[in-house]
Amino acid sequence: MRNPPPALKGLALASGLMLLAGCQTLSSKQNQEDFNQHFSQGQYQAAADFALKAGGIDTEGKGGDLLWSLQAGSALGASGQFDYSNRIFDHAETMMKAEDTESIGRKGLEKVTATLINNNLNRYDPTVYDGVMVNTYKALNSIFLQDMQSARIEFNRAADRQRRAEETFKARIEEQQEKLAQTRQQTEGEQAATSQLDFSKSEQESKQTIYESFPELEAWQAYPDFVNPYTDYLHGLYFTLASADREDYGKARQSLRRVAGMAPRNRAVQTDLKVANNLRTGAWRKHKLSPAVWVIFENGEAPAIDEILIPLPLFLLSDKVEYSQIALPKLKERERAYPYLEIHSGGRRLGKTELLASMDRVIQTEFKREFPLKVTEAVASTLTKAFIQYQAKKELGVAGSLLAGVYQAATTRADTRSWSSLPKEVQISRLRKPASGTLELTAPGLAQPLKVELPDSRFSVIYVKASAPGSTPVYQVTGFDA
Repeated sequence: MRNPPPALKGLALASGLMLLAGCQTLSSKQNQEDFNQHFSQGQYQAAADFALKAGGIDTEGKGGDLLWSLQAGSALGASGQFDYSNRIFDHAETMMKAEDTESIGRKGLEKVTATLINNNLNRYDPTVYDGVMVNTYKALNSIFLQDMQSARIEFNRAADRQRRAEETFKARIEEQQEKLAQTRQQTEGEQAATSQLDFSKSEQESKQTIYESFPELEAWQAYPDFVNPYTDYLHGLYFTLASADREDYGKARQSLRRVAGMAPRNRAVQTDLKVANNLRTGAWRKHKLSPAVWVIFENGEAPAIDEILIPLPLFLLSDKVEYSQIALPKLKERERAYPYLEIHSGGRRLGKTELLASMDRVIQTEFKREFPLKVTEAVASTLTKAFIQYQAKKELGVAGSLLAGVYQAATTRADTRSWSSLPKEVQISRLRKPASGTLELTAPGLAQPLKVELPDSRFSVIYVKASAPGSTPVYQVTGFDA
């Protein structure tokens, strides 16, 4: 008995995984929607509990699913459980490092899964900004725990991640390109020799069709070199307020200069840069600065990822392919919770928050850079499945063709997983500390003002988070002395 063609072996293998893939994708999507609903409504403790259960995360912060660890860490931070949040983020970093050193066998298996099924069966692949924000949130958590040494370490790690981001991204892209080159070589070799499908022409024309469905790519204004202004600003503010020596002021100045270039109209950034520069040169002394308050507002939710299905043009000399379309991720922006926060004290308006950083832009920057490879990977998968259809009809007739068509339709799914609990944007305000030591925060559409008692310290930082319109903001306060 002759061996079945390679394509039919692939169909048999893929069909065995197809039911598992469908069930897992639906379950994962429903879990994500349930988590997002809790988080959007400002029910951060409920969101954290859901993520902990979904990720199988224990009291030490260990779990087996990186994405759920990221979701749980941010939800716990928003609910004020800073120590537990950091334990989870610590383990998330361990999993990220494991991604970088995974075995050749594991990489090979995930390549096969991505090609024959889709990426939803593979482990979550963290973005560069995921890693930067893990260290950023660990630093923030440490500040609220009054563990300034740990905050220093995490801010330095975040800065180092940003410095190495281009190198990290390039290495990841090169690895993906190598995988795709192998797939293309197989496609253009064995498959092209046994079918009438013109893979090179199909790939070229498919990409043109795809980019017509993503006009927003040209309109996006990316940040330079994977720089996250939010991380850089917190880095600069920390090394100003918790400075140990003049070298720290130099670090603060360097970060704040970058932020000032990306947020040139933000008055708080301009003032902070001036202060850091004068402290660095010795023209000013920190203990003589006027008492001040910073309001940092995490506003709204980061883009969700939707799936878009696009029919692909396949160049055939026959009609042996019944179905062919591609699934790709598409960013969907979500709303701000409030346009801004207004700050009052004793009935007097002191100012309002202004845009510091758009996480939408941070995410768009990386999405745009990686998009060509996502397209190539998805096209390679679709063309491989088209070849399986061709072979199935050739070997098994109409029944084989229909089975292969069902298989391709069922497995053509985009990976829509993302760290959805990041903010849409970050706003800040800087003001003199009122003599009363009390602030009221209001916003258009906010039912009740937030009354904040400031600590008895020269400098105070108020961190506010609101996820969706109408949700009740939460806040945390900490102080720094000169």
